[in-house]
Amino acid sequence: MIVKSFLVQRYAKLEIGALHVIGYSVAGEESVVQIPELDVCFDIGRSPHFALTSNVVCITHGHMDHLAGLPYYLSQRSFQGMKPGTIVLPRELERPVDLMLRNWRDVERQGTPYKLVGLEAGEDFVVRRDFLIRALQTHHGNTSLGYSLVSVREKLMAEYHGLPGPEIAALRRKGVRVQYRIEVPLVTYLGDTTAGKVFDAPEVQNAQILITECTFFESVHKQRAKIGRHLHLDQLVEILPKLHNEHLILTHVSRRTGIGKAKRYLSRRITPELAANIHFLMDFAEASDAGDVEDAGPPVGEGAE
Repeated sequence: MIVKSFLVQRYAKLEIGALHVIGYSVAGEESVVQIPELDVCFDIGRSPHFALTSNVVCITHGHMDHLAGLPYYLSQRSFQGMKPGTIVLPRELERPVDLMLRNWRDVERQGTPYKLVGLEAGEDFVVRRDFLIRALQTHHGNTSLGYSLVSVREKLMAEYHGLPGPEIAALRRKGVRVQYRIEVPLVTYLGDTTAGKVFDAPEVQNAQILITECTFFESVHKQRAKIGRHLHLDQLVEILPKLHNEHLILTHVSRRTGIGKAKRYLSRRITPELAANIHFLMDFAEASDAGDVEDAGPPVGEGAE
């Protein structure tokens, strides 16, 4: 019989439509959430092995439980012969994070490559022509951002439907606008945040998958939520009617409550129909052992020991 050590971390793995949401998020300990099909990791936590496969990491804010593993992520990708990671982060954090990574270069005595992309709220990082990452202002402090993964699509204007391709091409050459742009928010991740204007953003309300924290659920923890600028169940219940997401994933639940109690508190406040589309990331009834998720890591490089 194989006995797994209690020291082995367990990471959630949720399958939602064509996407997977993989990660770990417990208040004050670690937050790392990966969407492997979109090649993006939100925050990096302590850099679990599977996170190395994402070429882009979006850092929401500077707290240690969200970015402690960043130097390791970059160093390991270099060690494995992978291309340099791209780090999207609040512009105010760009300089201090760059200094931190340069110091790690000195400590390791190797020139680990990386790319930093500093954003302000409302700015976009264009990954490719049909896909961008948009920064959203969250409410966890002056330097906190959320991120929306947006699919960009071009649609033919109705008046040109039925025209042969060569005629449409000729119109384009003349400078006639024959298409219009559609933006579809696929996944939006808010990191740590209390209630505020971010929940009015269309990228939040209309994302197919919305990933948001809800740290506190008990009435005795309202003051803790206020001081730490975290979301409380009372605020979530007020926010839910304005959301149109196909799926809502709750993260960052405090160990003071735990997932079981949090689910019970939530179920008392909302209808079963609404609860059907709400998932707790760390609900291990829907999770995989770390060993299963860790298999998603990169192949061992030739120089690895």
